[in-house]
Amino acid sequence: MAGPVVIESISHWNSTLRSAKQEKKPIFVDFFATWCGPCSAIAPVFEHLAAEFPDAVFLKVDVDKLQPITQKYKVTAMPTFYTIKEDGPVDSVQGADRSALRDMVAKHAIRPSAVNHPPLPEKALQLKVDGNAAFAEGDFVQAFLCYSRALDVAPGSAVLLVNRAHTLMRMVKMEGTTKADRNKYRRKALEDCLVAVPQDDGKWGKAWLRLAEASLLSAEEESIEEFPITKRAMKRRERIAGAEEALTAAIEHSEGKIKEGPCTS
Repeated sequence: MAGPVVIESISHWNSTLRSAKQEKKPIFVDFFATWCGPCSAIAPVFEHLAAEFPDAVFLKVDVDKLQPITQKYKVTAMPTFYTIKEDGPVDSVQGADRSALRDMVAKHAIRPSAVNHPPLPEKALQLKVDGNAAFAEGDFVQAFLCYSRALDVAPGSAVLLVNRAHTLMRMVKMEGTTKADRNKYRRKALEDCLVAVPQDDGKWGKAWLRLAEASLLSAEEESIEEFPITKRAMKRRERIAGAEEALTAAIEHSEGKIKEGPCTS
């Protein structure tokens, strides 16, 4: 959205919230009054944030015109700002505190990615969707198979490689997994991340984050047992240092905000 949407009615409010929640977009609401001086003073800040975070939904509610909504959210002072997600309100700021408002929005909003991944072929895209669904249900083996089949269709896709690496790291922790399989999953996750990171000019924060996680897994005791005892401490230090470097890059390329879970874009 280009700017905040002024809510005109309760039905308008309900339909706007329903649509935003279905799209899993964070919602920021400015409860204001036309006679409120501080409301007018902070309004340009709210408008600027709406432009800065176009993947979120910004709404304005006139407390005098829409009292049922105001009462539902127990607004007693103006301005009051709310963050609403799928399950309801999760955060709020009362008063014309510009810094607090900005911090709240930055905490919950999805910042547009500076990286545009090449579109996946239709078959690979459907396999990715299936993999994401399996991952969400905790069926990591099925998710791994879906991402692997998608990579057969779209070899080298950074999104698919990162999703598969994330899944492999979850598989390391699955109950009943043998030591040999755990080490195999660690190695493969690290390999996938190392292939994904250089893509997009090395600017995709999530790829760096997964590399940091995979590097830490590879520093675990049973992962370095393949090395002579005299070299294990050195190998662990090297891998931890690699994880720290990757995490620094992840923060740098994500402005400190990295969405958890498999990639949906």
